[in-house]
Amino acid sequence: MDPTADHGFRLRSHPDGWTIEVWAPDRPTCMAEAMRALVATFADVPETAAAETLAVAADAGSDAAALISLLEETLNVADVFGLVVVHAHLADAEDGGVAGDMEVVPAGEVEMTGPVPTAVSHTDAEIGERDGAWRGHAVALR
Repeated sequence: MDPTADHGFRLRSHPDGWTIEVWAPDRPTCMAEAMRALVATFADVPETAAAETLAVAADAGSDAAALISLLEETLNVADVFGLVVVHAHLADAEDGGVAGDMEVVPAGEVEMTGPVPTAVSHTDAEIGERDGAWRGHAVALR
């Protein structure tokens, strides 16, 4: 991904999986980029029409906890339902959380490039506003 773009992500190898680094002009977009980055650790998602749209939300609390919740939901739909998130649309919720939807397709409709991570590290997740932009990182565990 282009680190000079106003939003995007970068993946780095980590001894236990992948480090996901994200950036965006606002919190919801940054969290959606993290969901997209997590999917990129196990699937190549072309521009495709979604088969289904699922609601997603993360309760108010810390931004890191909301990020972890959204990433865990991304893994859950892949692991439990065999669905891959192709787009996420998020907005700040009135209660301080984040809510929106995620467009999904069956895993058979995308190129699986590796195994779905087993979890997201709760101790390595961080997201916040710095220098006028939102930045975050998390570790997807093998």
